[in-house]
Amino acid sequence: MHFLHPELLYAFFLLLIPLIVHLFRLRRFQKEDFTNVKFLKKVIQETRKSSRLKKFLVLFSRMLLLACIIIAFAQPYIPHGPASSREPKRLVFLDNSFSMQAPLNDVTLLKNSLNRLYESLGENLQFDLFTNDREYFNLSASQLKKELQNVNFTQERYDFRQLRLKAENYFRKYPNSKKEFILISDFQQNLEIPTELPKDSISYTFLAQTPGDFFNSSIDTAYIASSDPESINLKFGLSASGNSEEDFAVSVYDGDRLLGRNTVNFSEEQNTEIQFRLQNEKINNGIIKIEDSGLLYDNRLFFNIGEKQPVKVVVISDAPASFLEKIYTKPEFEISVFSPTRIDFNQLNSANLVILSEVENISASLLNNLKNIHKSGTSLIIIPPEKAENYASLLNNLGFPDFGEIVPADKLITEIEFDHPLLSDVFEDRVENFEYPKVSKSFPFNSGNPVLRFADGSPFLSANNNVFIFTAPLNRENSNFLNSPLVVPVFYSIGLQSFKTNDLYYLSNTQNNIDIPVKIENDHVLHLVKNDLDLIPQQQNFSNKLEILIPSENLPAGNYKLINNENETGTLSFNYGREESKLKYASLQNLKNARVKKDINDYFSAAIASSHITLLWKWFVIFALIFLAIEMLLLKFLK
Repeated sequence: MHFLHPELLYAFFLLLIPLIVHLFRLRRFQKEDFTNVKFLKKVIQETRKSSRLKKFLVLFSRMLLLACIIIAFAQPYIPHGPASSREPKRLVFLDNSFSMQAPLNDVTLLKNSLNRLYESLGENLQFDLFTNDREYFNLSASQLKKELQNVNFTQERYDFRQLRLKAENYFRKYPNSKKEFILISDFQQNLEIPTELPKDSISYTFLAQTPGDFFNSSIDTAYIASSDPESINLKFGLSASGNSEEDFAVSVYDGDRLLGRNTVNFSEEQNTEIQFRLQNEKINNGIIKIEDSGLLYDNRLFFNIGEKQPVKVVVISDAPASFLEKIYTKPEFEISVFSPTRIDFNQLNSANLVILSEVENISASLLNNLKNIHKSGTSLIIIPPEKAENYASLLNNLGFPDFGEIVPADKLITEIEFDHPLLSDVFEDRVENFEYPKVSKSFPFNSGNPVLRFADGSPFLSANNNVFIFTAPLNRENSNFLNSPLVVPVFYSIGLQSFKTNDLYYLSNTQNNIDIPVKIENDHVLHLVKNDLDLIPQQQNFSNKLEILIPSENLPAGNYKLINNENETGTLSFNYGREESKLKYASLQNLKNARVKKDINDYFSAAIASSHITLLWKWFVIFALIFLAIEMLLLKFLK
């Protein structure tokens, strides 16, 4: 026999109190003499014998009464097996990621798991539970049953390492309990379950939920393949979990307006693309849909195509900048060229990219404006002249050291940093041998992140914090770089990156920095609005744009309106990640140090049986009442 509260057994020392009271006679008897002594002696002897028996019987009944009460409060029980000698503590993880939408017996895997858990909960089995997005701890069985009815799908998900750390933190509060961690999931490969689990005090049980036979297709990506003033070619990437002879309908909408419809077939390939040729116009509420009965969340992809804004480029140069005017052409760019003495500061302050091309004298007003617009997010390209004595103040304010003395020595530009963000998507092949451009004079300069290098390893073009600095003049007397194949991709990439055009859509489970070409007043903020959902993202206002930061939150997928002072200024689209659509399940057959089961009800029924105990405290309460009744009868009827 075991006790749930054995510390209460120390109360047995209280049994000494009635024992002491009964064994010591606290009253003194006075002797009286009577005439018929012989008769009285006989009566006295008989009375004393019956009184002593009565006292001992009452003593035993009271001590047994107190003992039964003490044992009842200690809650004795008889375990049915050695495993139940310690109180078990169970933690259940219920996977409610999107892959649990897979069907099983006309319901989803998640709904089936919830039903089985609901049936298993009761007085004989209680546990704490958590999902990918919520915790249900320290709830009664009735409260947990109520909460289980509100569990829904989420894009948030854990990997196994995170699950194990969460379980370890939970069980630290119960060091003396038998720890059981039960995982209910379809166990996709992205959980990254190791083949051998750690041997520790936690017992792992995997309840694998296997879907029935079904086919799932997914809309994964969307991008503009090409465009002209009249039309755009919009391509969508699709994938499938298997092969199917069936044709699936794919439709593109702008809100409720149908823009195009096509069919796709996965009989030969599990990955395919489909193209729609649409009119080159603004699409605020773009939706592409595929008619598929598999997972529901990946049957739609939201997108938008806004009005294309040209990148505003301002060139300040003492000499004609014809090569820049040939690179920065319409409609992608809008270029303005000024001499250092005739600058339109309104255009300068609204520019996305400013190019300082071999300007010898930088005025104080130009210096202050360059510092201010750079703080506002404008990109700068600095091409030094041969005499760059007064560049120290500008470079120092931008976080660079001053140019040294110009070195009159021929240098070849031989190294390209292909992995630099400026050039990462420019070149299809990494060309090692090409006609190297050269310079006749250059400045010693070692700062920033080199993009192009000379043969000696020193930088020819260095970049840092949206500032791009050439270390040599680019005029044709000093360099043939303007005739090389590098000049167009370098300047063109800098121009495109100076203004981040909005993507067709963003993933809601990743952090996004988005530039909005809108000016708002200082006392106003930009809102993201979708139906009844109104969000105010973190934002920073610049002179020519608004930069918003959207952290990796659980944003519902959809098209969100950008509202500025109750006026709609654009649209942003967000979609869930497509990792859950791959439906590649982990193999649990060779998993070590864990039990793998399938049926939830069978497992919990066995858990109840193994940990079941026979509680005895009610019997001791009954015994206590019996001994109380015996004591009352002794006191009333025994003379």
